[in-house]
Amino acid sequence: MSTELEVIVIGGGPGGSVCAAALARCGHRVLLLEKASFPREHVGESLSPSAWDTVQALGVSDELRSARFAAKSGATFAWGDDPSPWTVAYPARGDEPAAYQVRRGVFDEVLLRAAAAAGAEVRQGWRADEIIYQGERATGVLCTSPGGHAEQLTAPWIVRASGAPGRLDGRPGYLPGPPELENMAVWGYWARDGESPGSDSGSSLLVGHGDTCFWYFPLDDRTRLASVGIVVRPGGQRRLGDDPAAFYRGTIASCDVLASRLSGAQLTGPVKAADTRAYASKQMAGPGWFLVGDAACFVDPLLTPGIQLAVEDGTLAAQTLHTILVQPDAQAQALEFYDQICRRNYETFVRLSCNLYEAAGAAGQGLRRPEARRPASAADGQLAFLSLIAGLPRAELAIRLGKYIALRNRAAALGGAAVALGEKEGFAFLGWQFHQSALTLARAERIKSELDEMSVVRLTEGATIRDEVFVPPDGAATLRRRMAATNGLGDRFEATPELVTLFAVIGAGCPYAEARRRFCETMAIPAGHGRTQFRDWLEMLADHGLIEWQPEGRGASCAV
Repeated sequence: MSTELEVIVIGGGPGGSVCAAALARCGHRVLLLEKASFPREHVGESLSPSAWDTVQALGVSDELRSARFAAKSGATFAWGDDPSPWTVAYPARGDEPAAYQVRRGVFDEVLLRAAAAAGAEVRQGWRADEIIYQGERATGVLCTSPGGHAEQLTAPWIVRASGAPGRLDGRPGYLPGPPELENMAVWGYWARDGESPGSDSGSSLLVGHGDTCFWYFPLDDRTRLASVGIVVRPGGQRRLGDDPAAFYRGTIASCDVLASRLSGAQLTGPVKAADTRAYASKQMAGPGWFLVGDAACFVDPLLTPGIQLAVEDGTLAAQTLHTILVQPDAQAQALEFYDQICRRNYETFVRLSCNLYEAAGAAGQGLRRPEARRPASAADGQLAFLSLIAGLPRAELAIRLGKYIALRNRAAALGGAAVALGEKEGFAFLGWQFHQSALTLARAERIKSELDEMSVVRLTEGATIRDEVFVPPDGAATLRRRMAATNGLGDRFEATPELVTLFAVIGAGCPYAEARRRFCETMAIPAGHGRTQFRDWLEMLADHGLIEWQPEGRGASCAV
């Protein structure tokens, strides 16, 4: 058996550990380099239910429960013009909470040990200094041992999961996020004896009005430790001055809702400040390399997507890499797929964060301000939160959510997963809703006329049917491969006989009536029955960015 490395993972945070563990469990030879010696503290402590589900797959649930992290029961908002707090509950699953608030020093060490237990070689105190390239392909890492000895390591694949851009980032380069997310964060840790007064001890608290927003995340049910931070929007950063600690204490004291939560608590340790502006890599993966977590992108500290994106990136990177290692001919499709999924997740969280801040009253130019109205009841909290981050009035949100649930129910009837409303389904809905808006805009830009008998129908640029990869529905280690239609926007549609026939007919450049005749003839559909069916197909394909048409059809002929 060969002992040569197949993958070097740089960084032992959640994304790197999850990726290394998954690859090692598939039998791959993995080395993880971590410059720190664990435990080490890190900001970003609030887990989403999705992140908790991913972490549990490592088999560390019992160890994490024994750490006595605060069970995350929900989030309380005092947001926008109405200062009255309201709560979004995260329903427990039997005896198990939906998620936890964690101390990163303990949490990250548990995941790093899980990677080692899975079979990855873990080296702590090893600093990665440079990624080595041969042409465009990454081939190794120059690193320094704890004793200061330089060493060159080689492997066919390098996964950089080492955090924000730094010394390893000569390529591919990064793009800044929107101006609305050019924020600064100032934070510290508070501890008290006894329960937090007048509140759910496991509930996050988010307070926002104008250009200053706050977070409160309880972390430990023994020491009553809490992470308390301030996000300072671009318009308020001049108030930071030269003394962030003084700004922090004064601003915390001025927030009545937060001050009451901190009654009897003491600030422990130094106040820290950091630039938290959003960014994304120009490319998330390429020949010989992957980016995971903050190495790929960063959004904002308030909605706490950091750990969720890191562990989801790490899981998908492992599936993609395993697929490439066992099916080398899938490399091009797999790398493109990874890039598209990571970028869409980043763009979704950017939209959510911009909407959240917009509702706080720190208005960005040209943005419609979403509602920040207190829900009428606890049961209304989920809808209130979706309205807030979707940037939609409640009535419009209800209509779009209804359409999404109807689509999901139709998919479930055909063998897909059943709809289970909650945090995961809510995020899926928001991603769908934002993408539908983009598709609607793209259709309006491409198609300027109604479809009629003489319209010339054609495929959009980039629309094709080819070998594609999909995330397996059963959580398998290998991406699923299928022939699929793609629209050039990252969407994939499994190639049914009807879809393959439509692509062949439309690709011939026929007027509408002739294309319909050919489709019905190929699919053996009686002409009288095919008229409505064919038009419905074309409208659906146009909605999904696969086809377009123009009115100048007279005299047009089909390609042979």
